[in-house]
Amino acid sequence: MKKTTLAIAIAAASLTTSVAAHAAYEDNTFYTGAKIGWSKYVDVKTEKVANTNDTSRDSVAGGAFLGFQANQYLAAELAYDWLGTLKYKSDVARDSKLTVQGVSLTGKLSYPLSFISDDLDIYARAGAFVRIAKWKDPSAGKDHTDTGVSPVYALGLDYRFDEDFTTRLEYQWVNHIGSDAPVNPDNGLLSLGITYRLGSPTVAAPTPAPITVETEEKRYILNEDVLFAYAKSDLKVEGRQALDNLVTTLVKINPTQSAIIVVGHTDRIGSDNYNQKLSEQRAHSVMKYLVAKGVPSQLINARGVGKAQSVTGNKCNALRGSDLKACLAPDRRVEIEVKALNVQEVEINVPASN
Repeated sequence: MKKTTLAIAIAAASLTTSVAAHAAYEDNTFYTGAKIGWSKYVDVKTEKVANTNDTSRDSVAGGAFLGFQANQYLAAELAYDWLGTLKYKSDVARDSKLTVQGVSLTGKLSYPLSFISDDLDIYARAGAFVRIAKWKDPSAGKDHTDTGVSPVYALGLDYRFDEDFTTRLEYQWVNHIGSDAPVNPDNGLLSLGITYRLGSPTVAAPTPAPITVETEEKRYILNEDVLFAYAKSDLKVEGRQALDNLVTTLVKINPTQSAIIVVGHTDRIGSDNYNQKLSEQRAHSVMKYLVAKGVPSQLINARGVGKAQSVTGNKCNALRGSDLKACLAPDRRVEIEVKALNVQEVEINVPASN
């Protein structure tokens, strides 16, 4: 009973705690995934089976999981795990084995390792594992089953290699499996998994034919510090609100007469490759959001130009640190070019959050 209470308390605490940053998917989205790896049972000797020896503790294991990304810092995961088989012999138990499977509910806290890669996170999970432990003991003449709740913990790395796919390397620990079984081991599972984001808006691939561009256009300029957190490509709440101000206009565009191009820009801080990749990711995030809001996908395209088209020129050269970052803010922008009827430039001024 104490063990069950402890495990449930850990799960509740982990679902209500957050850390400073996360580079995963957008808020309030679901994801699913699967994993496979190598399981090892430890601490297998107990008073119920004297002189446990000749054990085979390693086994192939795996599982599947469904997650909910509550916000940019915190997720919750419901998972099924097959922890494999422990084979053992003793003075009184010959050719016996224990197999374990179960369902877990955990909270997942993540932190970006942006000094290594913008797409790499470290994370920790903790919660409750509802186990079903079955063992066969020929000396007892029948099989036995034990159910209960065990604490489960995990530490891992997430690497996002695509808009919708993430791979993960994880070590998971389940404590005290099978309190009524002849053996009462712990289990460590090292696994490699892949995660797929559910519900991502579908964006049609751009047609190979060139877009017909009219001689007149509208151009909407949005500051990237409003749209995104520093060095990230997931839209902030303020950014979504700014884009919502444009949606009513953009959904009315006639695809046969106009086209929309989303262009991402960065400031000069960082390498050319880093800024090019970031500008492309941000432009595609804006495009996908607009498509999800009803802008026809066949008339919108996105591209990034990195730091190649600065508007601040040389005026920030003498500055350093936070002063330089503030001065270069006009360079960090997303331009939405609508090839339409009237030439005008509209700046959307939304106060940046602190």
